[in-house]
Amino acid sequence: MSEGQKNAVANVTAKVEEVETKVDGLVDWALNLVGDHPWEAWLAVANKYVSMFLPLAIAAAGVLACVTGLVVTIKHDAPFSMVMNNLWGLLPTLFALHLAPKALALARSFVEKGGMECVRPELLYILKVVNGLGGVILAAYLLLQFDKDAAVSALAVLVFAAISIIVCTRPGVAGMKAATPANVVEEVFGIFLMPFKIVLALLTVLVGVAAVGGLAYGVSLMFDSGLFAATVLSGTAVMPFVLPMAVYLTMLLALFVVDFCRALAQIPAKLDEVKGAVAGK
Repeated sequence: MSEGQKNAVANVTAKVEEVETKVDGLVDWALNLVGDHPWEAWLAVANKYVSMFLPLAIAAAGVLACVTGLVVTIKHDAPFSMVMNNLWGLLPTLFALHLAPKALALARSFVEKGGMECVRPELLYILKVVNGLGGVILAAYLLLQFDKDAAVSALAVLVFAAISIIVCTRPGVAGMKAATPANVVEEVFGIFLMPFKIVLALLTVLVGVAAVGGLAYGVSLMFDSGLFAATVLSGTAVMPFVLPMAVYLTMLLALFVVDFCRALAQIPAKLDEVKGAVAGK
């Protein structure tokens, strides 16, 4: 290769590296717009205030469900015994008021008191770019469809993209850490448990949003469909207890599967130890 050709190759290489540097800087800047914030502290504040006001949503939903049920039964000239049966709807509300905070604390304990799962920093970065920036691009495409259903999907995709960027930038939020796992088995388990950990970390906020949304939806139905409104409000009253328990049981099952598979993966090493001990004798 002549000196001129070498210089041409060097110039092209330098230009490519310059473009790569600019692209890397642009991508990192876009990701930092969302991820470079004290999300751990903000999540702690959100959990505190959601936990504080969640009982109000439960109580309001239970009382409104009972009142709506009473109005519907009275309108249909139901017997007095059926009217009184609606008052029993307050019992699940009382249980939910008492047990919902404890169920939330039980489910969150997997993240707050459990072990930190290791996930490779390179994988976190790839997920952050693909899910984050890819989600933003997909949301923009959906919005350009100028369709109501597409707009709702775009909002869901944007929320998913933002959560992906936050968790992959600050994995400690979800009880994970950016580090190289000890072995392939632990790496697979870390990746498998990642979505469960994310749901657990955001569980209080998700339950709060669902409770307020269900309460608002039930109230909006009260003047159109009283029976359906009572059903929605009843579900809203008990959901802050039922949902955390369902998440807890799901996580328990996932951890059981992980520990069982971890034990199976250790069998060959244990057999080798037994063979070595027998051969030593």
